[in-house]
Amino acid sequence: MISTAKLVRVGTRQSELALIQTEIIIGKLLEHFPDWKFQVVKIKTKGDRMEKADLKEIGGKGLFVKEIEEALLRGEIDFAVHSMKDMPYEIPEGLAIAAVSEREDPRDVLISKNKKTLKELGAHSKIGTSSLRRQVQLKALRPDLEVIPLRGNIATRLRRMDELGLDGIVLAAAGLKRLKMESLIAEYFSVCEMVPAAGQGALAVETRKESEFEKLLKKINHKPTEISICAEREFMKALGGSCNFPIGAYARIEGGKIVLTGMVEKNGMVKKSTTFGDIGNPREVGENLAKLLGDEDGG
Repeated sequence: MISTAKLVRVGTRQSELALIQTEIIIGKLLEHFPDWKFQVVKIKTKGDRMEKADLKEIGGKGLFVKEIEEALLRGEIDFAVHSMKDMPYEIPEGLAIAAVSEREDPRDVLISKNKKTLKELGAHSKIGTSSLRRQVQLKALRPDLEVIPLRGNIATRLRRMDELGLDGIVLAAAGLKRLKMESLIAEYFSVCEMVPAAGQGALAVETRKESEFEKLLKKINHKPTEISICAEREFMKALGGSCNFPIGAYARIEGGKIVLTGMVEKNGMVKKSTTFGDIGNPREVGENLAKLLGDEDGG
C-alpha cells in the first residue's frame, strides 16, 4: 500500500481544460484515499507546441500523449490523465489504462455568431474545425459550408473564430461543460448527426503496468463507460482509425446490450450504421460493426 506520506505525481497537459480534468480524477481518488497528497506535473506535448500545424502532417493521434507517456516510463510521474479521445489504440509496452472516468456529454456542439443553429446559418457560411471526422459530417449535413482548419485549445479557437471572421466552430460538449462555458453553445448535434470520436467525453488514467498504482486506480474505474469505449476503440482499430482517417464511434449500454454507432467516410461518401451486441463482448461488437461498414461498396 502506498504510504500516506508519499507525494503522488500526476502528469497532464498544460491547458486549463487538462488541469480541470486532472482535478476531477484527483477528487475521485480522494474519496477512496483521503490521505494522499498530489503534485500536478504539467507537460507540453508535440501537439501543444505545434498548435498551428495540420495534425495529418505532424503525425496524428499520439501527439497529445507521447511526452506524457515517456515521463511515465521514465518514472517521473506516477500516473497520467488524458482525454480518452486523444489515446491511440496502441499503448506503449509497460503502460496500461488503469481507469476510465464516467463519460461526460459525448456530443459535438456548434458555437456560432448570434447563436444561430446549423440550419439558420447563411449559405456558404465558414465553420472552423481541423477534425476530419467533423469536417465530413458537417459537409454531409450542409454541403454548401466552407470548412476552415482550426486547431488549439478552446480559448484559442474562440479567439480565432473572431480573428478569422468565422460564422461558427464545432467543439466537444464535454470540454465546454467542464470549463463552465456551455452558455456559448448554439446547438447540440445528436450522436447520429455527428458521430463522436471514440472515447469522446471520457478521461483515461494511465500508469505503469503491474505497478501498485494500477490496482489502486481501478477503484475509480467506471465499468459501463469502460465497456462502451472498448467497443468504440475496437471499431477504430479494425478500420485503422487515426487523425488521418475520418472515423467516429459511440457506444452506450441499453437493456443489457451494447448499442454501437459507427461512421466512416469512403470515396467521398459518409457511411453510418448501428449494431447491437453482448455486454460481455465489447471487442466483438466493435469488430462486427467495422466489418459491416468496411465491407460495404467502396470498402
